[in-house]
Amino acid sequence: MPKLTPRFAFRILLPASYLVFLGGALVSGAIFYHGRAFDAKAAIVSDLESPDDNPHGYALLAACIVGSAILLVPVVAFLYQQLRRVRPVFALAGTLFFAVGLAAEMLIGILAPFTHGYSLLHDQLAATVFLGICVGTAFDLTAARAAPVLLVVQWAVVVVVACMGYLPVEYDNSHLFSGLAFWEWGLCAYCGTALLMLAWRIEVKAAKVGRGQFEREQSLGNQALTDEFSGSNVLKGHGFSRAEKQQKHSGL
Repeated sequence: MPKLTPRFAFRILLPASYLVFLGGALVSGAIFYHGRAFDAKAAIVSDLESPDDNPHGYALLAACIVGSAILLVPVVAFLYQQLRRVRPVFALAGTLFFAVGLAAEMLIGILAPFTHGYSLLHDQLAATVFLGICVGTAFDLTAARAAPVLLVVQWAVVVVVACMGYLPVEYDNSHLFSGLAFWEWGLCAYCGTALLMLAWRIEVKAAKVGRGQFEREQSLGNQALTDEFSGSNVLKGHGFSRAEKQQKHSGL
């Protein structure tokens, strides 16, 4: 297995997780819209993953949702390894919320064949996915000492997601911007963007630490060579002085 480095975690696993989810959604959506006109307002993730609304395409999206969450697990673990050195309490809190969110995401995919309609369990799991990922990202951004503006935006999104998920909110699916599909996909896009920004922040910091360590090691190495060279010259100088003294003594 390749070594889990910032580059591998953030440039391979993280994009792969996005691509698996989006790829599954696109193929499932193509099956869902087969024989009907495309309507963005109807592209609700829960409908694409429903055995009632999308009997021929729901299984693929369900599997991709589970696969996407599995790919994010090592990324979250790596985030904790990097951030616990700076702010361990915030890093642990972020990891716990991520774990809850990803577990809920896996359960949504696993339970898809047995989910009919918008059941209470499905709604609660969906809200837990978004809230867990958003809160986990907020704590990790706090641990990474992100810009204050970014922290304010992230925590504001957490409040919005909590209200959407656990308060009685009515969606008007007859209009695009007030429909559930728009807000679902908007949150998916935002969560992905926030995670990328967090990954970029940590990768840049890791690169700076790596360069600083290299420069320190190089400086220490050069100092050691200088000390060794100076010591060698001193010994040579002492040896010459003794030889000179012996020569003078023999001459006397």
